[in-house]
Amino acid sequence: MTVRVKLKSTVVKELIGSKLAETVSPESYQRALDPDHPEDERDKLPKEGDIVGNHYKLVRRLGEGMFGRVYVAERTDVPEHRVALKALNRAVYAGRNVERELVMLAAATHPNIVELKDHGMTEDYVWLTMPLYNGETLADRLKRGPLGLREAYEIFLPIARGVAALHTRGLRHQDIKPENIYLAEFAGQLHPVVLDLGVAVESHATFIAGTALFAAPEQLAALAGVGTEGRLTEKMDTYCLASTLLYALVTEEFFPGARARTPFDIANAFEVRETTPLAESALPELAGKPREMLAESFSRWLMRDAEERPGADDLAVELEVLLEKEREERRAVARGVRRTRTALWVIAVLSVIGLASFALWGYSKRTTLKLAGELEKAKAEGAKSYDKLETCNAAVAVSQGEVKQCNDTRTQETQAHEGALNTLRGEKNGVQEQLTTSNNKLNTCEDDHDALKTKHEDMEKSFGEKQKAWEEEKKTLSEATKTCQTDLEKIKGTQQTCQQELASCKSGDIYQAPAPGQPKEDPYD
Repeated sequence: MTVRVKLKSTVVKELIGSKLAETVSPESYQRALDPDHPEDERDKLPKEGDIVGNHYKLVRRLGEGMFGRVYVAERTDVPEHRVALKALNRAVYAGRNVERELVMLAAATHPNIVELKDHGMTEDYVWLTMPLYNGETLADRLKRGPLGLREAYEIFLPIARGVAALHTRGLRHQDIKPENIYLAEFAGQLHPVVLDLGVAVESHATFIAGTALFAAPEQLAALAGVGTEGRLTEKMDTYCLASTLLYALVTEEFFPGARARTPFDIANAFEVRETTPLAESALPELAGKPREMLAESFSRWLMRDAEERPGADDLAVELEVLLEKEREERRAVARGVRRTRTALWVIAVLSVIGLASFALWGYSKRTTLKLAGELEKAKAEGAKSYDKLETCNAAVAVSQGEVKQCNDTRTQETQAHEGALNTLRGEKNGVQEQLTTSNNKLNTCEDDHDALKTKHEDMEKSFGEKQKAWEEEKKTLSEATKTCQTDLEKIKGTQQTCQQELASCKSGDIYQAPAPGQPKEDPYD
């Protein structure tokens, strides 16, 4: 299953660009982007002149990264004994068993892995000491130009074996790149060494770090905060090793992703490295079958699916492909030698015939003269045959040159065709993704329209019911109003009668109610 990496744009924009070739981790970027942590964690690291671990005085700084610094350190008790001391932020080891990992690193001994000599820790940092080597990093070597195929083989074969030894010990390096490959010299001999074990962890650990330019797809996804739990294995070192080798052979000019600036650029670089790792203009001295074999090997080493990649030990064996061009040249020389031997054999046979003819001269002068004529004739035919042989060899050489040119032209046309197909595939995938997005938006819009339509119908229905109830209430209120008006008219009539009676009482006509039990008397009788 091919890993399709979808990276969080806010984090990836920080991972690429100016930070592309620096060692990073998700936590380091979160701290860098968090305004509540503006201080540089490296300010807590020791400085030149400090004493570390009670014995090591920091003499001068060798280098600096996002996680720590490397110094030349001198033991106070043995002034002539100098080592390289690396101090790392304690935050790098958050949630990690520091002692366990350091013990495992110390046990992972190999001639091509930097040796862990001493270590310790404080509340702010963890420190490690390693030997000081005489030489230069691969990054410094590449400033003078790309590696040749033989030179690349002599450097990366021991490096791959050293990385395989780490894997055998249950560790993964996580940060193989030109800056972490040291070309040491011992007695005038090249001795490549894997440096910087500061971010090395157990093979299935969740802690992740690395350099975006050389990182594996699953590694970069984890750095960007995309969940890849369970997919982080030592196979990421195979990818880092192969991408570093490709970079060393073709340089930044032809390395896919070297000028990446967006998440799409990074994802496209992963695809290009797997499908067409060797650009058409890269390695012009390599053609034909050796070029095809090297391109196929890089495609396998740089698989986006980690399960499809070989391990570091298998990669070390497969690095023999770097010498295929030399083998092809030796085979061509061997074929030329065989052709020369054949020509010499023909001449030797003709010479034997001549000598045999000469031996018969003692039997008869006539026979001698005859044989001499035949000898001259044989020599002439031999010379003619030799000339034909040379002409044939020349014709074969010309034909081989034409065949090579034809193969080169076919290879170039095939690569151009594949490049065009890959471009069309990319455009097709982009259009399909846009079409899928548009269809999803259309479906969402239709669903929203249906929901609004249903809601509108429900509101109209509810409004009709409320309007009907309002009409009934209005009718009831109208009837009640009429009843009230009628009652009001009656009350007004009663009030008028009362006012008249009151006026009559005020005029002197007094009406007295009869006593209890007495009949009513009419006051007007």
